[in-house]
Amino acid sequence: MKKTLFILAVVVLAASCKDNSKFPGYDATETGAFFRMDKASDEKAEIAKGDVIFMHHTMTTDKDSLLYDYKTMTRPGQPYAMRLSPSVYKGDMFEMIYKLHKGDSASFALRIDSMFERYYHQPIPKFLDAKGYIIYHVKIDSVYSSAKVDEIEKKNKVMQEAFMEKARLAEDSTMSKYIADNKITVKPTESGLYIVIKEKGKGAKVKAGDNVEVNYKGMLTNGQVFDASDKHEQAFVFQVGSQGIVPAWSEGITGMTVGTKATLVCPSKLGWGPQGSGPIPPFAVTVFEIEVIGIKAAPPAGPTTPGK
Repeated sequence: MKKTLFILAVVVLAASCKDNSKFPGYDATETGAFFRMDKASDEKAEIAKGDVIFMHHTMTTDKDSLLYDYKTMTRPGQPYAMRLSPSVYKGDMFEMIYKLHKGDSASFALRIDSMFERYYHQPIPKFLDAKGYIIYHVKIDSVYSSAKVDEIEKKNKVMQEAFMEKARLAEDSTMSKYIADNKITVKPTESGLYIVIKEKGKGAKVKAGDNVEVNYKGMLTNGQVFDASDKHEQAFVFQVGSQGIVPAWSEGITGMTVGTKATLVCPSKLGWGPQGSGPIPPFAVTVFEIEVIGIKAAPPAGPTTPGK
């Protein structure tokens, strides 16, 4: 009798871990997700917190609408890299991934409302059913251990620091070469800014706090243009002295008269500094050709930094 009851309990327990009515072939986990191992590899090493996994994956709704496909999105066809954190809530994506090993392929379904309320902390997009599921189809391509990732990051940090130091040391020689090559004879200001007046205007003089309208072209010393007013629908307007503008502009344009055309050769500390920005590298000497068009009474609208 006891043996019969034990077998019956096992059968009931096994049946309770399946929910064929919702996702046939998947195991219903105790935490409300659904999991299916599609192909198991021979790898025995477990995936751990801090590891970086490289995976191929697709995401669909439970209505089979495609949300993401590694073959066409991000870096098409390339594995998606993710450093693993502890599970944020029971039944989340991390809990599912910790079941896998390198080379495994699996599918799992996660509740949409739980994902957005407990992980993303954002409203659920209207095109998703709050009570529905997102289904992941995942293949673990490779795994880097936490120690290996730390080692790689340490090497990259050393390389980045060396690159930054090289750029810092090269700035003075870059500036000197540009000044010599372009036969610039004016003396720099105390801050190191070169202001070369090409044509002096006859209009009003620009002062701190004015809203000035200018045409401009921003370049690196090799002539590469990173921004210009003719790329936009209208001339650029900014407030002299505002924090949203690179310091070289406020210093260089203050005192100019409307109609003036000038070139500003800017050390990095008056431009984008050690960080750079987009096409502007760290510690870059930048060059601006500027024409002061007018002084506006109204404050400027929108972005106030050229090159952004």
